[in-house]
Amino acid sequence: MKSKSLKPLPQFASDQEAENFVDHADLTAFDLSTGKTHMFEKIGSKQAVRDDYAFVISSDTENSFRFEFRSSSGEVLFASAAFQSKDAALKAIEDFKAAISSAATRDTSDAAA
Repeated sequence: MKSKSLKPLPQFASDQEAENFVDHADLTAFDLSTGKTHMFEKIGSKQAVRDDYAFVISSDTENSFRFEFRSSSGEVLFASAAFQSKDAALKAIEDFKAAISSAATRDTSDAAA
C-alpha cells in the first residue's frame, strides 16, 4: 500500500476563513499533526474588567508544562492543555497574546436553549 503525501494546513487570516475551510475541505488530505489543543474556560463579565493579569507556567511530575491565566487576586481565569516543553508553552502564550486583540466574540449560549 502506497502512503499518500499530506499537504500542510494553510494559514488563515480570520476565524471565518478557517471555518469555511473546515466546512468544505477534505481534511484527510492534510497533515493535522501540527495542530495544537487549547482549552479555555468562559469567564464572567465582572472578572473581565480587572487590570492586572499574568500567565503562570508550571510543570508536573511527568515533565509536562501548562500555563494558567490569573487575575491580580490569583484567581485562575483559564488554563492550558499540557505541553511537552517549556518553550512550547511559552510559544502558545505568545500566540495567544498576538491573537487576542483581533479575536471575535461569539455568543452561542442561546443556541442550545
